[in-house]
Amino acid sequence: MTGFLQGNILHIHILGICGTFMASLAGIAKEKGIKVTGQDKAYYPPMSNQLQDLNIKENLTEDITDDLKNCDSVIIGNSLSRGDKSVEYVLKNNLSFFSGPEWIRNNILQDKFVFVVAGTHGKTTTTAMLIEILNGCGFNPSYLVGGILKNENKGYRYTDSDYFIIEGDEYDTSFFDKRSKFIHYKPNVLIINNIEYDHSDIFEDIEQIKKQFHFLIRSMPSNANIICNPKDINTKSLLEMGCWSNKINFYPIKNIKNIIGDHNIQNAGAAAAAAKIIGVKEIQAADALENFSGVKRRLEKKQHKNLIIYDDFAHHPTEIEASIKAIEEKHPEAKIVKIIEIRSNSMINGAHKNALIDIFKKTENLYIYCKKELNWLENTPYFDINIEIDDLVKKINCNTENVDIVILMSNGDTADVINKIINYGK
Repeated sequence: MTGFLQGNILHIHILGICGTFMASLAGIAKEKGIKVTGQDKAYYPPMSNQLQDLNIKENLTEDITDDLKNCDSVIIGNSLSRGDKSVEYVLKNNLSFFSGPEWIRNNILQDKFVFVVAGTHGKTTTTAMLIEILNGCGFNPSYLVGGILKNENKGYRYTDSDYFIIEGDEYDTSFFDKRSKFIHYKPNVLIINNIEYDHSDIFEDIEQIKKQFHFLIRSMPSNANIICNPKDINTKSLLEMGCWSNKINFYPIKNIKNIIGDHNIQNAGAAAAAAKIIGVKEIQAADALENFSGVKRRLEKKQHKNLIIYDDFAHHPTEIEASIKAIEEKHPEAKIVKIIEIRSNSMINGAHKNALIDIFKKTENLYIYCKKELNWLENTPYFDINIEIDDLVKKINCNTENVDIVILMSNGDTADVINKIINYGK
């Protein structure tokens, strides 16, 4: 049994439902007419808002719920592990269970022409750009994104279109399937934006990441297409390991007025190259992207009186540097404060320490925020590290004159930080 289609599943229960992938999977399932319930140990925006819009009640618990007991099948997110009460219940009672990517493949992607957008950086934005292009050209694609599209206020859609666009994450699938999520999606078109070392909690080095990408490439047919960056050395060496599909290089698309930053110009080029596979001309892609409003938490601009806050999901040195450069180039005369939260496993354990210290040394008006001890910064006391967000906000408001812009870079929930900055002193 593979899930809804063959198993006639009327009710799925999602463990770890507030993750970016799982919350959008929930939306896809509901649009297919399936009853969806779920639970998680934490709920946070923007995905918690999406679940509220879907009218999926918040089960804030790791315990056994009635919905878990009474569902037809369980989808288990990769945040769950052996030892979790709900997981042990599923296994002990021999319930039907799947990973999210497995369920999507078997129940949603089977009859679709699939675009998979992969790479270390820019996946969500490139996916959203490809959606914008295909929408603008009348294709009305289905999609699943690891974020919230600003113009539609959700990260999913299911239509009767032949085309499906999905973000291809290299993170592992589940506790029982350690392959990367994208292995499951069987792309007709694969975008590889770039490959860098990340996710040190599951990958020991860059070669392990490339190995997962190569598993995907080895499973693709000869008439599939791989869109790649010819300047990315790790992508180049990956393809030299063996490639049996069509290789197509992508190049930046410039002069799209509402797209800022060299990295986003690259993302636009990748999306346009993928759309060209199904007959979209570059000029059509560029025209469609004139309406691109972006993704929440990807350099999302928030104006409060005279203060501009850019809320950004950047949590890798390359992403952080690209975001800072993009905003400094867009606002060359502004006084810009940068806040970097050290939060991901790779950042905390020092996997990127040299690159991060390099950024810290050359970045003016920088504030570092981390709730945990950073052993790799012990010998660099000249960096101002804040463990309490209230202390950081006080410094920004009291010690920095005439702040025009704040760039807040974190892969965590930033709503509380933004609220404190805006309402300081009230």
